[in-house]
Amino acid sequence: MQGNNNPTRYVAIYCRVSTDEQAREGVSLDEQQERLKAYCRAMGWAEEVLLFIDDGFSAKSTDRPQLNRLMEYIRKEQISKVMVTKLDRMSRRLLDLLTLIDMFQEHQVSFISISESFDTNTPSGRLTLQVLGAVAEFERERIRERVLDNMFHAANQGKWLTQSPYGYHLEQKELVIYESEASIVRRVYDLYLNQGLGFLAIAKRLNEEGLPSKQNKEWSIRSIKLMLSNPVYKGTFVWNRTDSSKKKRKLKDDAEWIVIDDCLPVIIETVMWDRVQAKMTKQNIAPRAKTSPHLLGGLLKCGHCGAGMSIGWSGSPNRRYRVYRCSANKNNGTCTSKQYRANEVESSFLSGLSMLSQSLSLELIPQFAEKENSPADQIHQRIQAAKNRYKRKVEAYTSGLIDLSDLEEEKQRRDRILLENQSQSNMIEKLPIEQLSEIIGNKISTLIEAIEILPVEEAKSLLGTLILKVTVHGEKELDIELDVI
Repeated sequence: MQGNNNPTRYVAIYCRVSTDEQAREGVSLDEQQERLKAYCRAMGWAEEVLLFIDDGFSAKSTDRPQLNRLMEYIRKEQISKVMVTKLDRMSRRLLDLLTLIDMFQEHQVSFISISESFDTNTPSGRLTLQVLGAVAEFERERIRERVLDNMFHAANQGKWLTQSPYGYHLEQKELVIYESEASIVRRVYDLYLNQGLGFLAIAKRLNEEGLPSKQNKEWSIRSIKLMLSNPVYKGTFVWNRTDSSKKKRKLKDDAEWIVIDDCLPVIIETVMWDRVQAKMTKQNIAPRAKTSPHLLGGLLKCGHCGAGMSIGWSGSPNRRYRVYRCSANKNNGTCTSKQYRANEVESSFLSGLSMLSQSLSLELIPQFAEKENSPADQIHQRIQAAKNRYKRKVEAYTSGLIDLSDLEEEKQRRDRILLENQSQSNMIEKLPIEQLSEIIGNKISTLIEAIEILPVEEAKSLLGTLILKVTVHGEKELDIELDVI
């Protein structure tokens, strides 16, 4: 045994096969080993042989157990040669191959492929390596393109290509509604839209009732959010949204998506699905405000400066009472608004809701819709303003006045505004005036009853389904802005 300054170096035999390759081509691990050992004997190499076998691993990634183990031996200067039967046993990607070869040469390790008859310690071997690597990568891309073409064709025919979503079963590559799960999907949408529960509250309720998700796991914030945003439930097929060829998935451009409307069994009506998307793009109440024991926490805005109103206490130690005060006044003194007694403000709010409920009629809604600055007009103005602002940013970028990061930030802002307001616009166009009036009236009545009988925390969940914000000008002077979408 040699000392540490001159460690023993081995010949590494690396073999790999993926399950589908072995079934398709009969490329067995035993055959690879025998061929490589016979080559060593024929070459008269006296070094001891070490085996590194990756069974059932694809060449698409270099993150393989035995390949990683081989790298550790190389870093410790314990390998003189690395042998494979064919180039693609090591990797099918030229970039990965060159990266590995660079590391081999850094540690004076030659790379030998017996089928292609080359050794990377020679210039001709390195040239051959690059040529063959390019050919291997080209062939892999051709196979990938053929697979994608087949998947595109199936997707355009409405065939489902992956595991069925919760609420459906898969029969002959077509989705069919599985009612025991579909009823839970409808309930989740109702809990979120009509009862004001958030993702966590919905997940917690389903878990407490012992209702498992598709994979028999507990529900989570992510699984609830994915369910509420999945267009499959309104009958829309969407495929090819993400690029999964790399470790980190990336959202593709809209133009590459396959979107087919009204081709799948419907669990959630389009109107309800659109309303859920509109709500998800808004953030009416901050998470902390939702759990506040004060009725208007998170909803109340200052009539002087528009800042949020926070809760506080006032009065003597023996006669303390709750107050709402402007956050801008409290934190930095930039607003001159006074504080308001919370009980008075909340009482005025309930009175205002009762008046809205009593005065709401079919006569008011058409008048509201016919105004020049109607909700539809406001939505159009917001969309157009976002487009114009982005257009100006593009011109500024072209002129070299701003960086690309500024332009991308503006694009994200524009897309967010378009998504939110387009969903609202669809709702206004689809709902008849009578139906809109009935929805608002029923919501107000339900909300008033809930506030009277439920704990404040539970009543606030329903409050967020109807009230967009409340602006206070005085303890008995409030503006209540409804969220009718």
